[in-house]
Amino acid sequence: MTTTIEALVPEKVAQYDAHFSRHRAESGRGDYHFMPFEPDDPEGPRGLDPRMLELPLDDVGWQRWWVARPAGEDRVIGHVDLKGQHLKAALHRCELGIGIERAWRGQGLGRRLMAAAIDFARDTPSIEWVDLRVFGHNLNARALYQALGFEEIGLVRDLVRIEGESIDDVMMTLNVS
Repeated sequence: MTTTIEALVPEKVAQYDAHFSRHRAESGRGDYHFMPFEPDDPEGPRGLDPRMLELPLDDVGWQRWWVARPAGEDRVIGHVDLKGQHLKAALHRCELGIGIERAWRGQGLGRRLMAAAIDFARDTPSIEWVDLRVFGHNLNARALYQALGFEEIGLVRDLVRIEGESIDDVMMTLNVS
């Protein structure tokens, strides 16, 4: 089935939130954990604040999101986001996050979502670096990021423990200037 990728606008955040709830419930269920908290942890993410999508890129905390949908449907099945740093002096860097629902993985959607975010960063003169973090055991994601030019720059051993599993965190970066 074909999919479309589009920028997320504030009016469509509820569709993203529904996707995120489904995606969050998949972490650690049937495969590995990919979020740094237990799926039912009440302290986990509470959803996207649509006001962040409208902040200018020279404001701390700005965010830009892209979502994937099956062609002709309103349902979101994957996303990628760029988030500006929380220090004015670090706004030349942003952090990337990505998530794809299990049924849609392995079809090239991650590469297409990543391309949308990387193209945006490359076309934005104020952004020079895109950073990301990925769990060490997520070898497929790490291979994709490396294929797209990201370099591993650090490792934090045993960063989190989820359901008794010790998980390493790998830091990666891409120069887009």
